[in-house]
Parts: sequence; C-alpha cells; structure tokens
Amino acid sequence: MFTDTPATPVRVEVLLDVLMQYPNGLKRDVIYNLLQPIRLSGGGQGTAKDTISAALQLGLAIEKRQSTITLSTEYNNKKSPQYNILKAADSKILASLEVEYHLALFYAYYLGVDKEVYKRSIFNREDWVNQFNKDVFNNEPQNNQFNTTKHTGLDRWLSYLGLGWYDPSDQFQANPYKRIYRSLPIVFGGKSKMDGDQFIDKLGEVCPELDGGHLFLQANKYRNYSPKAKQCTLGLSHALVDLHEDGIIKLDCPVDSRGWNIVLAQPSRDDTIKSDRITLVELRK
Repeated sequence: MFTDTPATPVRVEVLLDVLMQYPNGLKRDVIYNLLQPIRLSGGGQGTAKDTISAALQLGLAIEKRQSTITLSTEYNNKKSPQYNILKAADSKILASLEVEYHLALFYAYYLGVDKEVYKRSIFNREDWVNQFNKDVFNNEPQNNQFNTTKHTGLDRWLSYLGLGWYDPSDQFQANPYKRIYRSLPIVFGGKSKMDGDQFIDKLGEVCPELDGGHLFLQANKYRNYSPKAKQCTLGLSHALVDLHEDGIIKLDCPVDSRGWNIVLAQPSRDDTIKSDRITLVELRK
C-alpha cells in the first residue's frame, strides 16, 4: 500500500477531510473527480484510487454498496486526520506486515545498521535494495520482492510516522522519538516507573520494529544481532536521550548499572545519567 503507490500522507489526510463533510459517504467516481480531476491529471485517476485504497486498508474508511466510500467506525471524528492515520499505522503498518510488508521491516533493518549508515551515505536506491535483500532475506527470492520503487515509497512515510528525519543532504536519520512518544502510555500501562530491562522489553513488544521486537529480530537475524548484548541501536539511543532531555521520560543510569547501553547517542551527564546504561525509566509527562 505505502511503498508501491503514490498514496502520500497528505493525500490520505485530504480524503479523510472530504469524507468528514459527507457523513453518508461519496461515490468513488465523485471522489476521483474531487481529488484528481481528469482535466488536470491528463486523463488518469490512479493516484485518487490508490489514496482510497490506503484509507480502506488502514481501516479508516469503508466501502458500502454501490461503491460508496464513508468513514469507518474506527475513525475518531473528534481528532485530526493525522491523529487517525498515525493511530491506525501504529497497529496496522508498524506492528504488522499484513497491510504493508516492507516498511516496518526496512526500518527495523535500517535501525540495525547503526553507525554503519554513515558509511553508506554514498548508497543509491539500488544499493540499499540489494543490501536489504541480502541482509534480511539472504538473497532468497521473495513473492513480493523489495525494489527501488518500494524504496522510493518509503520516503513518503518514514518521517511522517515519527521514525526519524532527513538531514540537509537528504540522508534519513533514524530516530523513533515520536513513535515512542505515542506508545509510552501503553508501554507503562498506568505505571510511573519501570525497570530499564523491562522497559526495553515492553517497548519492543508494543513497537516490534524497534530493538528486540520480533520484526527487528526478523530484519536483523542474518546480521548477528543479539538482545543479550543489551546495546541500543543508534536511533533508539538518540530517541531515548532526546525524550529524557525534553522531560518526557527520566532515564536513571547510575555508575554501577548493567542495563541497556545508550552510549551510541553519547548522552550528556546530569543528575540521573551518570553512565551509559539504563537501570530505571520514569514517565514524567
């Protein structure tokens, strides 16, 4: 859905905004003409069709009889289209491979590359595709093979989903700050403090594309990754340190800690970060 088509976050948001104005829904051909008028598109309406498909697969819209598209009961009318898309994506795209097969897997793989990503700054799309297929699938043929078209599609969504940002050279910097921020209430489950090891385990359970999660393990199984090493990836390390510095969480890293290591982010020392290993995590906001 995301990597094979030109369905972008903004286009899906616009579609949801339109459907909000029509509680009884709209016919497909009407939506096509609203989103991609034939006289402006040169006769094709494929992008509008793909945008509808994205909303349907996210579970935010449904198709009734006579090709009528309307918002689903999962859509929260009191929240913005962006909120609804992110909420749906967290469970259907980032925590599962059923709707979109490659996005979460590639991101998990990209996290696992760690600081080696800087050496790959010269990689073009074909290089990334070849290396991904080698490292994740051991070059075994796949029914749904990752390719340069799919890699291009990733650029439309990675930053939007809160998985990182693009630097001035257009190099993606993995940092799942916003993804973790959205997931913190579920991770803590009503608690205010968690043991550091338990926090990372629960984070991987709620966000399986992150360190130690089952999608992360699947994407990095041929790269000798072991959660027993308790080494946070570069991206996760930065996200946790950034959340700490913003006062969202508090990392307790005493000098004698044997917890997960965030050294790759080179955290500044303060009242609670006295080493690079996490003993306790507190939810503050």
